[in-house]
Formats: sequence, C-alpha cells, structure tokens
Amino acid sequence: METDLRGSRVFVTGASGFIGRRLVAALVKAGAEVSVLSRSRAALRGLPQGVKARIGSISDRALVETALHGQDVLFNLAYDIRATAAENLSGFDKLMAAAEAAEVGRIVHTSSIVVYDAWPDRDCTETGSMDRPGGGHYRQAKIEMERRLMAGRLPAAILQPTIVWGPGSSLWTDGFARALLAGGVIIPEPEGLCNGVFVDDAVQACIKAAALPDLRHERFVISGPEPFPWSALVDGYAGILNTAGATRVPVEEIARNLGPRPDDSTGNGLSLAARISAAGRRALGHRRFEALVGFVKAKLSKGGALYPDHHLLEEYSGKGICHIELARNRLGYEPEYDLEHGLKASEDYLRSFKS
Repeated sequence: METDLRGSRVFVTGASGFIGRRLVAALVKAGAEVSVLSRSRAALRGLPQGVKARIGSISDRALVETALHGQDVLFNLAYDIRATAAENLSGFDKLMAAAEAAEVGRIVHTSSIVVYDAWPDRDCTETGSMDRPGGGHYRQAKIEMERRLMAGRLPAAILQPTIVWGPGSSLWTDGFARALLAGGVIIPEPEGLCNGVFVDDAVQACIKAAALPDLRHERFVISGPEPFPWSALVDGYAGILNTAGATRVPVEEIARNLGPRPDDSTGNGLSLAARISAAGRRALGHRRFEALVGFVKAKLSKGGALYPDHHLLEEYSGKGICHIELARNRLGYEPEYDLEHGLKASEDYLRSFKS
C-alpha cells in the first residue's frame, strides 16, 4: 500500500474499534507518528508499540484540542452506538471545534453508505440525495455530520463504506459465524446483493484519503471490487466452519412473520436494550461485557437460526450497486479483496469460533 504518510503526525478516534485497530496498525507500518484517543487504557490492549494514547472523552474539548495541536491528519472513526444521536453530534461538534482551533491539516471521517436515500434498493453514487426522513437515528446523525464537515473550514475526506466485513466485524462476520454454529442464517428468497468491502480495503481508503495532495471537501463511496449474493458470504463462512449454509425462506413469509415495521422517523433516544448495554459496560468494562454477551447468546441460541429483523430484511433484499469510480479515480483506491480473497484471509479467525 503506497502512501505519503511517513513521518506524518496523525490522530485517530475510535482506535479500539473494528476498523480503527487495523487502521492504527497500517498507519504505524506506513511510518506515521500515531496518537489515539480512548476512554480507557484497557481498550488499547493489542495496539502496536509506539502509539501514543490520550485517555479521555471526545467531548473534553480542552483535552482534545491539546492533543490535536501539530497533527497533520485527524482520522475520525468514533461513533458510540450506546449514546443518542444528539449525544454523538454534541461530541462530534466539540471534536470539530477542537480540530479547527488546533489547525489540524485535514480530516478523514468515516460515515456510511446508509446516508443515501437510494440505499439499499437503488444504485448509489456521491451525487445521491440524503433528504429522505427516517432510516434510524444513526443514519440521521451521520447525515448531519457530513453536512457540517462539508461546510467546515478544514479540508475533509468523507468516506462512505458499505458492508464492512472481515475479522472482528460484529455482525457481518462474528454474528454470522456464531449464528451458523448455533443454528443457521435465514436469507430471503429472492435475495439481493451484498455490497461488501473487506476491512483492509476500508483501511486502504482511509490512508489514500489522508495522502491526497489537494484534498478539498469531498465524499467517497467505498466498496469492494464487485457485489455478491448475501448467500455467497454466508455459505463461504459455512464452508470454513463446516456447517450448513444459508437457509432460504420466501421474502413474503419473513415479512408476514415480522409484521408492521416500527416507525423510526422520530425521536433520538436509546432503546432499553441500549441503556442496559451501556450500564453493563460501565459496570464490567467493555471487553468483559462483550464476552459475557457472546456467551449468553451462544447458550440461548442453540438450535435457533439468525432470523432477519426489518432492517436486515431490507439489507438482504436490496439490489442497488454502490459505485466506486470516484474513489478509484480521485484517491487511487483499488480494492484488493474480492469475496474469495476475503474469505481466505478470514479462515484462521473464523475457525477460532469453534474452539
């Protein structure tokens, strides 16, 4: 992966997350001087040596501004799914204010393909609209973050990844693997396309955006070489795990069993489950809580398949294609992992679920 980041000073939020950990490792390998923000030192275990850590909250304006002084690039991967949209936006605003005050060179921000009105039923490009209400609080928060970055003073690359999969992806890899071992994965018939991007390709896009010489305020859709059927991903995992593959159920039957879709167009509060999750993490620590949740899920789901909710049914049924020509032409982004190579790179990780 060719970059121009050797000796650059970079700061990463969300460094302990799925994409963040792999990004930090890639930045260190590229020769950058890497600093990260984390709520606790425990979350930083496993990061490469030499990474400088600031312990605190993204909402601590003074701490973050001090940490950002002299930084060439701010990689913002932080989003707390346990917090409300309003709380996430408040933290984002404080981070952006600190970045402007510290005169950071540029921002590379991870958004999501879900911001587009066309997703997932129709093709998506960077010129698509984002005006449709609803889609959940996460979507609306991501849209608002993009708008604020586009109107901001600092150069910004807004990356809009699709379905990011690979070792550590809580739903698209870990969740599918656990479900296959516990009882299976239900896929609608007919099924749609998975616009999947392997995690290392998402990292490649981050680094390419950080090295772009004449960055302005720009958006980039980030996906893999080509979409594939959802069942191909599930069946690929099943082949590695030696389990049965996807179970196909008529889409009408799934929709009938789910009933009316809940209204997600108003409010921005947390569900009871999210509040319990947040309390559990505070009491036990993030990693211990995640381990406990995984154990309980495994015990409770024996003999039961992963049945899609309304959101997953929409994802599984979408036929839209996410186009990456702009990222290819402007960033020099070239995804290296098609489905076959991504599965090969995930084999050892997936087999660990059986032990």
